[in-house]
Amino acid sequence: MHGWAITGLITARRTLIIPVVAQRKTNIWFALFLGWMLPGLGHFYVRRHVHGTFYMLSICGLYAAGVALSRGTAVNWDAHGTYFLLQMLASPITLSFEVMRDRGDMGLGDSLKVLDHQSGVVYAATAGVLNLITLCELHRRHESPDAPGPGDTLRAELVVRSKGAPKA
Repeated sequence: MHGWAITGLITARRTLIIPVVAQRKTNIWFALFLGWMLPGLGHFYVRRHVHGTFYMLSICGLYAAGVALSRGTAVNWDAHGTYFLLQMLASPITLSFEVMRDRGDMGLGDSLKVLDHQSGVVYAATAGVLNLITLCELHRRHESPDAPGPGDTLRAELVVRSKGAPKA
């Protein structure tokens, strides 16, 4: 509903005129697609900018740390098929890394420790799992926006306590 709504508030002999802004309809499937393309982007689309920023920094940072720690050897379909599928949940950039990687021997040699390689694989896969969780949270918020989520537990207890329950 576009237009102007006149409120009944009168302050200093003036009637406040407040524009009524229509709520933008969001396509949840497009938001989920954006969130898969770049973690946090779906949250920006549905105007949850703080969540989007947090998810973008944490998930992209974890993924980048895994790739950097392993010097690019973390993403490898041939050697780590299951981990690769989990890494695909983080972003389709995983496919780019797979296409660009050297198909030769994956011998790590002396320059890269096995622990660094394995840690990088797990970091990138964990980023994928975290992105899946954020996409599920985005969908849940769309389906029932007023229902409390896992992060709302503390706030709900504080609201109940502030409405008259005696403080312990």
